[in-house]
Amino acid sequence: MARWNPQSEDPVGKNEHVGRRLFNEPLLVGAQNHSHFAGLDLRNFEETRDREFSLDRLGRSGVENVVVRYLRPRADAAGEKFTPPKPINGWAVLRVRQLENPPKGSLGLAVIASPITGIEVNENIYHAHVVLPQSPDHYFMALHLRNLFSTYGEMKSAEPVEQPPHRFLKFAPTWLRRLLLGRDDRERRD
Repeated sequence: MARWNPQSEDPVGKNEHVGRRLFNEPLLVGAQNHSHFAGLDLRNFEETRDREFSLDRLGRSGVENVVVRYLRPRADAAGEKFTPPKPINGWAVLRVRQLENPPKGSLGLAVIASPITGIEVNENIYHAHVVLPQSPDHYFMALHLRNLFSTYGEMKSAEPVEQPPHRFLKFAPTWLRRLLLGRDDRERRD
């Protein structure tokens, strides 16, 4: 399947899925029996650099794995820029229409396509952003965005999609595949 290549002048569609990168944040060390918060960490939704909330366009009508495979090295490179470096855990995913027209509340946010030009991992043709309003502070906006993503969205893991070993073998007869891959049906029966 060919990878979707959005054009920079194309508006972001209402059914597109956008994701916020979730980086592994350090946890507080406390009592031994202290349970950790199982929800989305608020720090992943705080934007203090400027008023643009950065997102990745993950698919036209659903999350497309070929797009995630394109974005994974870029997310890893972004995580390396933190001090100390943070691994990527995945994406919090939401449909654009739920950001622009939230089911509850009156704070709709327009998603704007903003591809980043560069070389290799510094380029991101799937980049988008939301311009955050000036009136609520960044903490309120982080709470609002985390609520939208956790209530109406889903998680997309950053685990790489496994490719079958030796893709050319799918055309070989079964007995040849087993021989080359070292599998034997007799071992399974025993």
